[in-house]
Amino acid sequence: MAVSDLLRLVLANLRRMKARVAMTAIGVIIGTAAVVVLISLASGLQRSATQDLGDVYDLTRITVFPASFLRSFGGSQARPDEGVLDERALDAFRDLPGVQAVTPWVGLSGVPVLRLNRLTSNVQVVGLDPRAMDALSFDLASGMDRLGRWQAVVGARIGETFYNPQQAPQQRQAGERLDLQGQSLQLTLSRLGDDGRPVERTVRLRVVGVLAETGGQDDYTLFLAVNDVLELNSWHTGARVNPGRDGYNQALVKVASIDQVLSVEQEILNRGFFAYSLRSTLQQLNVFFLVIQGVFGGIGAIALIVAAFGIANTMMMSIYERTREIGLMKAVGATNRDVMAVFLAEAGAIGFLGGLGGVLLGVGLGLLGDFLAGTYLAAQAVQSGGAGVDISILHTPLWLPIFALLFSIVVGVISGIYPAVRAASLSPIAALKYE
Repeated sequence: MAVSDLLRLVLANLRRMKARVAMTAIGVIIGTAAVVVLISLASGLQRSATQDLGDVYDLTRITVFPASFLRSFGGSQARPDEGVLDERALDAFRDLPGVQAVTPWVGLSGVPVLRLNRLTSNVQVVGLDPRAMDALSFDLASGMDRLGRWQAVVGARIGETFYNPQQAPQQRQAGERLDLQGQSLQLTLSRLGDDGRPVERTVRLRVVGVLAETGGQDDYTLFLAVNDVLELNSWHTGARVNPGRDGYNQALVKVASIDQVLSVEQEILNRGFFAYSLRSTLQQLNVFFLVIQGVFGGIGAIALIVAAFGIANTMMMSIYERTREIGLMKAVGATNRDVMAVFLAEAGAIGFLGGLGGVLLGVGLGLLGDFLAGTYLAAQAVQSGGAGVDISILHTPLWLPIFALLFSIVVGVISGIYPAVRAASLSPIAALKYE
C-alpha cells in the first residue's frame, strides 16, 4: 500500500469517528501537557539556581586547604610531610595548565574594628598576594585593585556597616552607604598585654578601590596585602608567623576557564590537599535537578500511559465496528501488513494530535504560570524592601516540546500494536460474514 493511499485512508477513518478520536486525544493532551509543565518547572528551578550561583560567586575560583584540614576530620590519606600550603606548593599550583593566579588567603585574627571619623564598623579582613589581584578579576565600582603597603580594597557594602557607637541600636539608620573611595580608615586590633591589660594597635589604611556589588561574601570583605595581615597576626598572637615553614591555612586558585576548573581541582586533590570549588557544587546541583526532571517527567508519563489504554480501547472498538471492512480489504488483496499499517497509523495519528495539543497547552500553561508566579514573587520582593526584578521559575528548553510530541506518537503507536495484530489476524471469510 502506497504511503499516500495509507494517509488518505487514515484521515478518512479518523474523520468518521471524530467524537471518539477527540475524547481519546484529550487523555494524550493532558498527559503531554503534564510532562511539558512539570519538566519546565524542574528546568526553570535548575536555571534559576545555577544563574544565581554564577551571579553571586566566581565559578573559576578553587579554595585549597592543607592536608591537615582533612586529617582533622579523619579523611586525609596524605603523609605528614605532604599537603603543606607553603610557597613551594603555591608555585606548583601556578604551573598547572589553565591556572591564572594563586594567592594565599589569610584572615586577620582577632576582632578588627574599622573607624571612619566617629563611625565604627566590624568587618572581615583578608590578606591576598598583590601580584594576583589583576588575575583575580575583581569587578571594581571605583578606584583600582592594586594593593600597596597599608592600602585596602573594600567590598561594595562595607560602607553600609558603619554606625555611630554613641547612638542606641534602635536609633541607628540602616541602609546608608558611605562612599569609601579615597578615604583614610583606622584599623584597630586589641590583645591582652603581659600585665593582663588590653593593648591596642592602630594602623591607617588608604582605600584605593571599591568593588562592585556581587551579592556574595566579598561585599563585606576588606582586602589587604598578605604581608600586612601577617604582620598584624604576628602582633596579635605574640608569635612570629612563618608561612614558609608552617604553610598557610588557606589559598585561592584562579582558573582561566570554567571548563578547566574540575580538572585543576582534581589535580590539587591528587597532590594531597583539600580543594573545593563552586563549579563542582554546580555539577552536583545539575545532577540533582536531572533526577528531579526525571521524577517530574515520570509523573507526567503516568498520565500518558493511562491515555495509552484509551487509545488501545478506541482501536479495539474500531475493529469490531469495521470487521466487514477489514474482510473486504483482505478480499481485494490487502495483506496482513497493510491492515496492521492502517491501525498503527491511526493510533499514531491520535497520539500525534494529542501530543500536538498537549505541547501547545503545556507551553501556554507554563507561560501563564510563570507570569503569575513571577508577578507574585516580584511583588513580595518589593514589599520586603527589595527591588522589583524579573523572576522566572519555568523554563521550556527547545528539546522538550519535540521530545514530548515524539513520545506521544510512540505511545500511540505502541498502544495500537495489539489492536493492529488482532485486525490483521482476522479471517477474510469470517470477517465478511460478521454482522
